[in-house]
Amino acid sequence: MATPKELIASVAEHTGVPLATVIVHDRNLAEEGLRSPALRGRGVSRVTYQDAANLLIAVAASRNVKDSAKTVREYVDLMSHEPMFSGEEKRGRTFGDALAALLEAVPAARERFSGPEGDRITVALFGPKARARIDVMRQDEKPQRWDYEAEGESWPKRPAGKHPPIADLTFISEFTQITIGCVGELVAGEPERS
Repeated sequence: MATPKELIASVAEHTGVPLATVIVHDRNLAEEGLRSPALRGRGVSRVTYQDAANLLIAVAASRNVKDSAKTVREYVDLMSHEPMFSGEEKRGRTFGDALAALLEAVPAARERFSGPEGDRITVALFGPKARARIDVMRQDEKPQRWDYEAEGESWPKRPAGKHPPIADLTFISEFTQITIGCVGELVAGEPERS
């Protein structure tokens, strides 16, 4: 398992966000209880998949670094109409859990996601109204999509010929299976592959 410092470095490297910015996001999350607490003394702090998911959400969706914790709280509990993984343990009903589950699952299926013919995952975070989307494209299968929104809301529909019923401004932040796989391998304690 990775230390907070290793997680910060990996997220900065794979998202292209400056290291200093990711450090502040991490500090903000730790202060608000959105990252596992640091150990004192000889103990070595370790991060969880949920810690990594929270940091990715903060880095990808925060318009201002001071809003890290607020942003994570807005996105982590967004709901989907169906879970992403439905085995013995259903995972991915909330966006935060879905991202943590992907961070855990993708490294184990590394070969499926490598090369130009490999499977693809795109995670998109929308704002200023918090929404998220996960698209999974597997070879020889129909693409799958999970939309995440605040409970009781739905993705806006734009009737033909009418003005949109929503604000016109949307920002989108995306990352793919590359970031998910590299960060997930780090948290799992596996060596990163380029």
